[in-house]
Amino acid sequence: MYRSSKLITSIGLVLGLLASTSAGAQSFGAQKEKVTLHRKLPALIHLPPGSIKVVVPGQEDTGDVSYNLQALLETELLKDEPGLRVEQNNPDTTLTCTITGFYHPEPDVSSRQSVGVGGLVGQQFTRISGKLDVSFQVKTSTGAMLISDNVESKYDQEFDAMGNSTSQGMKGSFTGTFKRLKGGSSEEMNPPTEAELRSKLLLDTTQQIAEHIVNTDEAIDVFLARQKGAMEDGDKAAVGGLWQRALETYETASPYSKPEEDAYRLYDIGVAYEALAYQADDDKAAMKYLDQAAINYGKAIDAKPSEKYFVAPQKRIETAISHYKELEEEKKPKPVPPPLVAVNVPPAKPGAPAKPGAAKALTNTQVIAMVKAGMDDDTVIQAVRAAKAINFDLTAAGQQQLSSSGVSAPVVAAMRTRAARKPAAPAATKPATAKPVASK
Repeated sequence: MYRSSKLITSIGLVLGLLASTSAGAQSFGAQKEKVTLHRKLPALIHLPPGSIKVVVPGQEDTGDVSYNLQALLETELLKDEPGLRVEQNNPDTTLTCTITGFYHPEPDVSSRQSVGVGGLVGQQFTRISGKLDVSFQVKTSTGAMLISDNVESKYDQEFDAMGNSTSQGMKGSFTGTFKRLKGGSSEEMNPPTEAELRSKLLLDTTQQIAEHIVNTDEAIDVFLARQKGAMEDGDKAAVGGLWQRALETYETASPYSKPEEDAYRLYDIGVAYEALAYQADDDKAAMKYLDQAAINYGKAIDAKPSEKYFVAPQKRIETAISHYKELEEEKKPKPVPPPLVAVNVPPAKPGAPAKPGAAKALTNTQVIAMVKAGMDDDTVIQAVRAAKAINFDLTAAGQQQLSSSGVSAPVVAAMRTRAARKPAAPAATKPATAKPVASK
């Protein structure tokens, strides 16, 4: 009995010592402090009010992915844009998505040595990976292109035999969407089944496409680092939504002497800046806060790269910054190809400069400009076919330049067809010509 009491007392002392040590050091703690950020991102385009049709052509190798993507997109777009409605006949806009890649290999199971209670022990690990690539474009009922882009959703996680995620830098491009819709936390527990992996990829792809088209408001659960004193006061302000006060508290707190401990304070500063970015009234202020969040998240990762909770926020910030940069590019005036003048002129040699006073013909440079301006193949091909005058360079070198500049094979084929076509016949009216002056 005495020995048992002594053992219990010793265990109590050890546990008390561990508890006091844990309380004195920064960490996320066993009972993690969780806050919800509303990740608001403005749309990259101005979608006309009214109706939209979502088209996702089915493919044999994608199973029911096409059908599920269409249903999820319709739900997400209507949720974020209340005035929008889905209409199959005569919609105001049409969103067409093409699945260009769906990759989901079998789980990769491996064994290796890991540190256990008694030293190095053999342990089994399971790696789950998958990728979904989608190309999409939005057109108005008149055929005008509003936006065309590609999105990629990746998942790459490793789990130990207990179902705990052991991944550090293997996180993909997820923004937290699937956790928000499932109502889960920010932690990854247990390897996903094939159906769950497919759902994760679909939900993340849906969110990425929606962020291009409509204003989005995504709720994300984020953990705060905990520590007695100033850090604790900052966490209380953050939980109450007082992010400016929380930021001031974190930044004015005395840095910890050990970099791996101060990493958690830097991480909390990053969270505060991220929250302020989503609350900003204008794009410039949002970008300023996001840049500061990225800097502090980066410092936290550099100081303690082994902390897995530092990885996802950095990726999330990179995605948001990239979104605002795209928004800035979309606001810039798009290059407009010069108007095509209908004239009948003898075909010039490929690449030959136009004569002074001659009307400009459609050239390789103009075709490349149309492609880089975001015009789809059908629009460019129509412009090639309708051109009254052309001056294409379809030599081997010219076609190589077209291909390397992003001009597709169907467009080049249309250019060759147009070049082989004879010039249109002269108009019925006689052209005005200068009469020779009769010699007296």
